[in-house]
Amino acid sequence: MCHVSNTFCHMFHMPDEPYLKLLAVWMLLLRTISTEEGEDTSWFAVNGVPIRYFMREHTLISGLDCHEYPDKYEKLGSYAFVDRHFQSHKEITMKFVEEKLLSMRACGDRLSMVVLYFLGTVIRGRGKYNAPFDPLILRMANNVEVCKTFPWGRLTFDDAIRSINHMMKRLKDKAKKNVNFPGFILPLKMLAFECIPALNAQFREGVDGCMSKCPRMCKWRFQSNNMKGFPLENLYDALGETNVCV
Repeated sequence: MCHVSNTFCHMFHMPDEPYLKLLAVWMLLLRTISTEEGEDTSWFAVNGVPIRYFMREHTLISGLDCHEYPDKYEKLGSYAFVDRHFQSHKEITMKFVEEKLLSMRACGDRLSMVVLYFLGTVIRGRGKYNAPFDPLILRMANNVEVCKTFPWGRLTFDDAIRSINHMMKRLKDKAKKNVNFPGFILPLKMLAFECIPALNAQFREGVDGCMSKCPRMCKWRFQSNNMKGFPLENLYDALGETNVCV
């Protein structure tokens, strides 16, 4: 078992769930409270009760490091690693990185390729399967040691706030069929269940054997069933008129 201080340790002993089940995210987004431009907090109103999504909630759920960014963090690392393995930065997508990773033998560069794939798909994934990886991710993969101390929690939270604001501007109070929410969505996926006891009791169950220092995302899982998700109507039925949030 990995040490609890390891940057991404908890993600690798989270409950293994084949489907994301994101309808609770959609439910919250439909209830987003309008805030001033530049706010670093999102608020959602559920049955008249405000639910906050701030750095604290993000950290408690994910366990990721949310300390301040290092100076000039956007210029950290270099493209040396990706330039050795790819002809163009534009071709560095989930598909090509996965193919390259599977073709490599055990070596130092293979570890960096694993880091690149993980960061580019889980931590700062794009909305489309064939979208090029973010430049910061390309540079960070060049130095695995720097990756261990980088505040990925702060980065993923800032990304989430930007995605929420962008989505609200795009939706303009109207539902759309296809909406992409890029980035690390797991904390937001769990927020409604963490804050509304009625939802948590109806759809989730505790995970046995968790360490006391595990974040919230390791301690709960969706109740087992054969469904890829659950109807939004079921979520609303469980929610009812409750105004109890924690």
